[in-house]
Amino acid sequence: MAARDSSQPNVEAAPTADGTATDDLSLSIPADASQAEAAAISAAVSAYVTDRQRAAVAAHQRDSVEYADEWTLAGRLASVGKRRQPTKVERGEEWKAAARAPY
Repeated sequence: MAARDSSQPNVEAAPTADGTATDDLSLSIPADASQAEAAAISAAVSAYVTDRQRAAVAAHQRDSVEYADEWTLAGRLASVGKRRQPTKVERGEEWKAAARAPY
């Protein structure tokens, strides 16, 4: 649930993925709203914020793949006696690729 913000009446700070409240998001519930209406509004906003956070994390994970520099990889392959280079080796996996190279 969102924590009640005491600086403004009927305003709640929206929670983030780790459960802490942020200062840049706020929810204003009308004063004449019933408890059921207020709960429905906060549930809808919470679902929307959660969906946007998950979409942002998924987009970041898709775009963050970096591949190793071919010259760095060639040096590591040569150090273990391999000449054939594997393709699309992710950064940080160079030694693993060098050990698994066929010849």
